[in-house]
Amino acid sequence: MSRSRIVCAGPLPEPGPDLLGSLGDLVEAPDGEPATLLPLLADADVLIARGPTRVPAELIAAAPRLRAIGRNGIGVDGIDLAAATRCGVAVVVVPDGAVDAVSEGTLALLLALAKRLGELDALVREGDWDGRDRIALGDLAGATLAVVGAGRIGRRVAQLGVAFGMDVLAVDPALDPAGAGLPAGVRAAPLRAAVAAADYLTLHVPLTAATRGLIDRTLLATARPGLRLVNVSRGAVAPLDELEGALAAGILAGVGLDVFDPEPPDPGHPIFRRAEVLCSPHALALTPAARRRTFQLLAGGLAEVLSGRRAPAVANPDVYA
Repeated sequence: MSRSRIVCAGPLPEPGPDLLGSLGDLVEAPDGEPATLLPLLADADVLIARGPTRVPAELIAAAPRLRAIGRNGIGVDGIDLAAATRCGVAVVVVPDGAVDAVSEGTLALLLALAKRLGELDALVREGDWDGRDRIALGDLAGATLAVVGAGRIGRRVAQLGVAFGMDVLAVDPALDPAGAGLPAGVRAAPLRAAVAAADYLTLHVPLTAATRGLIDRTLLATARPGLRLVNVSRGAVAPLDELEGALAAGILAGVGLDVFDPEPPDPGHPIFRRAEVLCSPHALALTPAARRRTFQLLAGGLAEVLSGRRAPAVANPDVYA
């Protein structure tokens, strides 16, 4: 029996090669460009779509042996799910791999914005000790946190907010209005009401037609001045131009970003000249423990597909209909 062929769209970080290589012959493409992947997919059983890799219908159609597309994460906005389903290709995702890492990273950004750590650090480095009297610091305790997206990460962030003494509101169209199933101390709320009440706003939604541009200046104009926002979902959910406009208008007092659109972003964008903006290069999920767990779960899900069984987590469950 021939070994499965696994094609990865770009080099894999450790421990990806060992864990995914156990499934068959692993081929790491130099990048995830369609022109690079196309000749490698003719006899591929699995495609690992890393990071920003786009998998359009024509790429899936060019892989007649393809049985699974693996994502080392949960976002599938770059994959044509309908085409994958039509071709019988399971899109295997990992919803549990980096929940703690991203949730802790979200809280780190919240705390850094509240305590204005970037600005305080600059004062020390510049020898401006007395400048501390010009910078008003905030507290999480007693503040209102609006969590937009009540999936695994959103719920964990909500729990952490409660632990810090925050009044936490959860926003998600799938939620029961009474908040059934939410962590203790968390209340359900509609988006506009939550934004209007919030001191801090965190974003944890997938990128879909409904969430693209969800956070714009019109919505943010309903917030109280001084709102601080953290986006760890997808950059297009809260476009940089919209955030910059709200910062310039004094609506937003601080922004923490782990995601951008595009990635990497244009470093010349005016938002990056602001001291009240803190950024991470889409790295909050990349702790060693999260990486290992993610690749272990991804390898396990792909092994199920290659053995003719159903993977525990797929983005296109209709493929099994």
